Amino acid sequence: MRCGFGCLADDGMDGSFSDMEEIELNLLSIEDAIDMTWQFRDFHPIVQAFDGFVLDDPDTSNHHVYLASGPLAGTVLFLCHDGDTRVVYASLSEFLDAAEAAERDYCMLPDAHPTLSPMASDQAALGRLIREELEAHEGATIITSVIPSMHLRDLSLLRRLVEDEDFFLGQAVGIAIAKRPAAELREIADLCLRHRHPQVVNAGRRAAAALERLG
Repeated sequence: MRCGFGCLADDGMDGSFSDMEEIELNLLSIEDAIDMTWQFRDFHPIVQAFDGFVLDDPDTSNHHVYLASGPLAGTVLFLCHDGDTRVVYASLSEFLDAAEAAERDYCMLPDAHPTLSPMASDQAALGRLIREELEAHEGATIITSVIPSMHLRDLSLLRRLVEDEDFFLGQAVGIAIAKRPAAELREIADLCLRHRHPQVVNAGRRAAAALERLG
């Protein structure tokens, strides 16, 4: 484990940037973060898989979560109840800087999320994790949350994701290509376009459009 609760307290989880739910900014004190984290570790696969620590509670069912282990250790993930769950900050300090900016500028904290997720520094470990999850057939929750942090160079893995019976995986790949288009990804985008599920096809169209803009 990369970091325990004490490390988070030392890094600024002292109750600052709280009670501003109107801009979705309510970082928890270390004591409240501990309590909420243990609740999430009882049921949420992402928090369980990455030794996640829940950092905030803006009363929206969405939370920022510090990932303490795994190939994305040290990053902060946005656990979104009805949207795209993904890593949004490469470090806890980046997240705290964003919270400070949201307070200063009085703007919605989620609106400040970077468009692109930081890529995992150990792509081989991330690929192994994804393959293990595919073999385990435990559902798409963990895999879709880490696809935005892939470098998209492992074409065989991308092909396997698009061809999986769970269409959410193919959709996530199409969205990722649209955000990080590269010429070598055209065959994967074509797979999305030929998919049986319309949500994957729609993501494939976005990917194909982004690739077309490359020229």
